[in-house]
Amino acid sequence: MSLSPDDIRDRADRYSAAWRALDPTAWTACFAADAVSHELYGATPAQGHAALKVLFHTIAGALQKVTIHAQETHVAHNRAAVLFHGQGIGRNGKPVEVKGIDVFEFNEAGHIQTFWAYWDPAAVLAKLRA
Repeated sequence: MSLSPDDIRDRADRYSAAWRALDPTAWTACFAADAVSHELYGATPAQGHAALKVLFHTIAGALQKVTIHAQETHVAHNRAAVLFHGQGIGRNGKPVEVKGIDVFEFNEAGHIQTFWAYWDPAAVLAKLRA
């Protein structure tokens, strides 16, 4: 199966929708069973659904609400680079904001095979921990 640019945009949107819903099942379903996530880039990557669920809960566990939307999506072959903007409310009641770029590589089945996230966690994590 070859993914069209619209298919790729749709799958990247599903990823964001799963975050907005804070739904670990929907989020994990976006990934191939053996997918690798570099969230954050430079950190130890998470590989496979079990590790991805831990990653999701580590981040989502600090949030009570999140909105995240693509500002720009650029597609090339089976990859998409997404400039995003997100806002949320931490479990501590404090607002957080994040801007960054996510890079998705999709497999033939339309699942995320490899994912790279580029954003600066220092300010976000400081607010969520405060």
